[in-house]
Amino acid sequence: MKHLILWLTFLSPILIKAQQKIPLDDMSFWKPSEKTNWQIAGDVTADINQHDVMTQTAGKGILVNIPVEKNKANLQSVAEYGDVDVSFDFMMAAHSNSGFYLMGRYELQLMDSWGVKNPSTGDCGGIYKRRRYENGKEILWEGHAPRLNACLAPGLWQHIDISFQAPKFDATGKKMQNAKMLSVKMNGVIVQENVELTGPTGGPIAEMEAATGPFMIQGDHGPVAFRNFVISNLSGKPAELSNVSYKVFYGNFKEPKDFLSKKPDATGSLDKLTWDVSKQENNFAEIFNGTLKIPVTGKHNFTFQIGGKYYVSVNGKELLPNAWTVTNDKKSAQIDLPAGDVPFEITVYKTDAWIAPILGMYVQGPNFRNTPYHSLGSTLARPSNDPIFLDAKESTILRSFSDVVKGGKKQKRITHAVNVGNQDKLHYTYDLSNGAIAQIWKGDFLDTSPMWDNRGDGSSRPRGAILALTDAQIFVSNDSKGTFSEAPIENSNYRALGYDLNTDNLPTFRYKIYGSDVEDQIRITDGKYLTRTLNVKNADANKPMMCRLAVGSSITKLTDDTYEIDGKSYYIKVPTGTVATIEKSGENTMLLVPVKDKIEYSVLW
Repeated sequence: MKHLILWLTFLSPILIKAQQKIPLDDMSFWKPSEKTNWQIAGDVTADINQHDVMTQTAGKGILVNIPVEKNKANLQSVAEYGDVDVSFDFMMAAHSNSGFYLMGRYELQLMDSWGVKNPSTGDCGGIYKRRRYENGKEILWEGHAPRLNACLAPGLWQHIDISFQAPKFDATGKKMQNAKMLSVKMNGVIVQENVELTGPTGGPIAEMEAATGPFMIQGDHGPVAFRNFVISNLSGKPAELSNVSYKVFYGNFKEPKDFLSKKPDATGSLDKLTWDVSKQENNFAEIFNGTLKIPVTGKHNFTFQIGGKYYVSVNGKELLPNAWTVTNDKKSAQIDLPAGDVPFEITVYKTDAWIAPILGMYVQGPNFRNTPYHSLGSTLARPSNDPIFLDAKESTILRSFSDVVKGGKKQKRITHAVNVGNQDKLHYTYDLSNGAIAQIWKGDFLDTSPMWDNRGDGSSRPRGAILALTDAQIFVSNDSKGTFSEAPIENSNYRALGYDLNTDNLPTFRYKIYGSDVEDQIRITDGKYLTRTLNVKNADANKPMMCRLAVGSSITKLTDDTYEIDGKSYYIKVPTGTVATIEKSGENTMLLVPVKDKIEYSVLW
């Protein structure tokens, strides 16, 4: 009977949209409950210093759980999902504990794990342990700790992206494949990847597995809030590839006109794309034509891995212009496609012998996962290079170029960067060209592959969750405080004097600005946050300065000494009695303090 129920569930999942954003204007996405701990709010705030305290204000757009004794319950979605990608923002109260269950059975832990050095399965981003009872005793096993602690401070908005694969069953209901957490990215960094789940974790809606199930959020432990749910149902059948034909031309071609008017040296048809229809690894051109049967109208993402020069058209439109890539590079582009047969054409020409031949095409649709449409051998031209990582088991400093990325886009390249790593896994990049902290990150220290692999380009990249700050001069005059240039402000006479290292290899940066001498110390406090101390000497009373502690789209004063920046992205904390002002300048808001002999503040994130 159990197998029959499971079989029916497998054959008849609840129909849901391929992709949807949950509006959170009301509770209609969720099953009704007799409890009222879950509500819709317009804003929420959690005090970083008070355990399990979260307050809400009226409005729409945020789902909040504020449980109290005798009024607390978990929350389940009405719709059920199998293979799914889901992303959302979440906020934890201090000391709070919650969990997000895929299919109501597999828990991804949500926890205030701020500052935890060695996260366990019960910390934020962990996959909770399985549970059973023997002779009245609870037995816990399995579970998967996150790769690193990417958890932000309580009261800040955090982001998570989950890619989940449901268990698979045959027609009799027998499980043929375990569920899998394909990836979990928290605050921009992967904390779980390709983790097989042998069964439900502790506290599921049912111990018996199924082909679909609801989302469930744990609501009986502590306050937590959510917003910006985006769900992609990826249980659909992938696009089908057919009618693949090819033409091969041999020669040392510099541009397409050199071969497009020629008679091909070879032609034929294929089941899958592959570069090796050419009999030689260099000095050839190939044109592939084919058809993709698109199951659902919507946005489709194409990714290509091709050695040499190439361009692509899909459904009669240019998807990628003439591009040149090496073997391990990939290029992606998105296009809206109708359901039904869609033609595509790929033109490749390769004349660089040092580039290994390779051809790969992947497509992800609104209802199916990223799917390869090439033979396996076509992308095995050469293995990926081993990454070159630099760890910080103690205070570690590396000078390099450093790229600042914000919102997934490169903002700038810092050419005079000093990357400072710490054993507490909280690191920062200091811009020597203007005396600014450009970025902070949690996790491992640096990927130096771009700097040291092969010829390199001199840059290194953070390996963790990154907070990009405004890379602009911190000391300003009254008439230049609204200037946010990356270069030193004109007339500030900024001059870097380098840095000194103490016995613990911790730097003190030195520079001159507006005629003053500045000593700039940045230290890790309690293994959790940065404290910055600026000592100013020889200040010119005729040239008063202001210190910009933060610049953001919004700044709000929470308490006498704490300010939240950029919509609860991070906090600035100042010593008691510090007189700070919030001022607008165009689209930017600044937190300013007058310059004294000593200025101190902390960045909590």
